Amino acid sequence: LLERGDLRGDLHMHTTESDGKDSVRAMADGARRAGLEYVAITDHSQSLAMANGLDERRALEHAARIRALNAEGVGVRLLAGIEVDIKPDGSLDLNDTCLAALDIVVASVHSALNQDHEQMTARLLRALENPHVDVLGHPTGRMLLKREAYTFDTAAIVDAAVRQGVALEINCQPHRLDLNDVHARLARDRGARIVVSSDAHAERRVGDLDLGVTVARRAWIGPDHVLNTLPFDQFRSSLRRHRP
Repeated sequence: LLERGDLRGDLHMHTTESDGKDSVRAMADGARRAGLEYVAITDHSQSLAMANGLDERRALEHAARIRALNAEGVGVRLLAGIEVDIKPDGSLDLNDTCLAALDIVVASVHSALNQDHEQMTARLLRALENPHVDVLGHPTGRMLLKREAYTFDTAAIVDAAVRQGVALEINCQPHRLDLNDVHARLARDRGARIVVSSDAHAERRVGDLDLGVTVARRAWIGPDHVLNTLPFDQFRSSLRRHRP
């Protein structure tokens, strides 16, 4: 089964560019101290105005700064990404030209959470069809003790993710743990690729992956099912955008 030491990367985190508390450099320092080899900086996109989300111009400028810092050498490899919002109709709130220019795209739902079963299923299916989506973030949207998961055809979404080469996230935030163990087991059994990510909003939370590892272990997930157990070059080539 997966162990914390198997994880080489952390693929979902936020900086002061959106709603995080620390800079890219600070997050890189936290990753190095956590023993990680690589991280993806994935600040929010423009639909989350309350989180100071990035439009296309800011996203590309932010990516350029991340790549410049990576070129300096900060002890970990940095990927310039985004957590792009999935709009109610399933489209993404940044254009394809912008998304194609990034290193990794995590697509997530943050709004219109009251859509019915059929609407949410169609919404997620459309998002997974976008060729620039690499990871589906916190797929069921639950918040423990606060908000139930939204409803959709889980098997259909998992199968679409497998077809499209999109990884499904186990989000390690204590109030999310999303996917849960039951959905993560379904994903594993149907051949989906998994990532375990912190969704850190502060330096001290980078690499805080233990709770997600526990979810993965409860789902009988081993290292071979998890993309961010791979060395950096293998991981990057395994992302959807780099597959033939």
